Amino acid sequence: MNKTLVIAFTAATALTLLSGCTVYDRADSYMKKPVVSDVKKGMTKQQARAIGGIPSTSATMINARGTCDSYILGTRDGKPINYFVSYDHNNIVLNKGFQSCQEYDTNPQK
Repeated sequence: MNKTLVIAFTAATALTLLSGCTVYDRADSYMKKPVVSDVKKGMTKQQARAIGGIPSTSATMINARGTCDSYILGTRDGKPINYFVSYDHNNIVLNKGFQSCQEYDTNPQK
């Protein structure tokens, strides 16, 4: 009985560890997307789009200043993984992060 319990516990532990690796690998893969890793504050919109590609949406913000491009990096649990790049009135990258332009415009930081 103890041997069976040890084997079951070992198998459960291994599965738990492997599922954690999957989540980490998925997050790590998003960080390697060019729009996430290579677009920097201070770049021009033209430079950012040359790196990130065509955004899924582009909008003029209401509460935050400037404009915003939104990218969909993938999906998790059936929901899109959003990433935004915001620009000031001179089309310079002002901010970026893991949310949609709409979410960023609701609670802008900086």
